[in-house]
Amino acid sequence: MNSGLLRVELVPIFEDNYVFVLIDEDQGQAVVVDPGDAEPVLRFLKDRNIQLSGVLLTHHHNDHVGGVKAVARSFNAPIFAPLKNKNQIPYATTYVQEGDTLNVGRFSFSVFELPGHTLGHVAYWCAEKKWLFSGDVVFGLGCGRLFEGTYDQMYGSLQRIKALPEETLIYCTHEYTEANLQFCKMLSSLDDSPITGDDEDLEMYENELTNRRGLDLPSVPLKLFIEKKVNPFLLARSVQQFAYLRDLRNKQ
Repeated sequence: MNSGLLRVELVPIFEDNYVFVLIDEDQGQAVVVDPGDAEPVLRFLKDRNIQLSGVLLTHHHNDHVGGVKAVARSFNAPIFAPLKNKNQIPYATTYVQEGDTLNVGRFSFSVFELPGHTLGHVAYWCAEKKWLFSGDVVFGLGCGRLFEGTYDQMYGSLQRIKALPEETLIYCTHEYTEANLQFCKMLSSLDDSPITGDDEDLEMYENELTNRRGLDLPSVPLKLFIEKKVNPFLLARSVQQFAYLRDLRNKQ
């Protein structure tokens, strides 16, 4: 795999979702992650004359899978989905689970099971490029809501992400960073805040975020080494601290 010819493009859908298109420029092929809406993705591929090698799904929520059948059908491409979501995603061609390795086109992925947001949630790790396609587990300065899983499960999933290489780029599927920043600023004003990060790091994060969003640029991908300094959910030192933060965030 010639990694110099591989890149990721973001296709915005709905109000704040991103679909990720992993492009192999040399072959004119792509892998699509979580196509919640078909039309923008199909237009993107058609306009660039790119063929589709496969579709990766992280979990069963409709804003991640709503367009998958139309996208895959247009190219007769395989659909990879979590084994634990087989009932919710019965149309997948291949079901994946912890420890699986996928080769889709010239991209290679390891599958991580990261429950919490949903019980069957998976992420796809491209080790050569240090890319993590994390669905709704972690966000800029935040993490996903617990719709099906437990605090222990989500905390454990976040610890797995924290253990990845420092240079990891996290491709999360929602543009929630600005809203999460306000939560972080509220937290840092509390006398009993469990945050251990430096206010200066958060201020630097805010400045870069403001500049990017002011230019209508996404905050994604996230830089793991920075999120580990400022994201309160990654800074939580126990399940109890995490649960406190998640409950507090749910009220915002």
